[in-house]
Amino acid sequence: MQRTINFDSSVLERARAAATYLAEAEPGVGIRSLVDIVNPAVDAYVAELERKYNDGKPFPTVLRMPSGRPSRRG
Repeated sequence: MQRTINFDSSVLERARAAATYLAEAEPGVGIRSLVDIVNPAVDAYVAELERKYNDGKPFPTVLRMPSGRPSRRG
């Protein structure tokens, strides 16, 4: 599924560099593109959030997220 998200430029530059280098210099690693870095990283972090904040269970499904960032409370 294709979605548009925003990254900090330094994070994106490092991830692109890693994906490009690994695809060319270390093909056995299995990193062929940016998606091969992003998907496992997001999956691992979401699993950590589920363990920490939702008794290890998946959060309820959301069909559409609100646009923009939520306002800070407090």
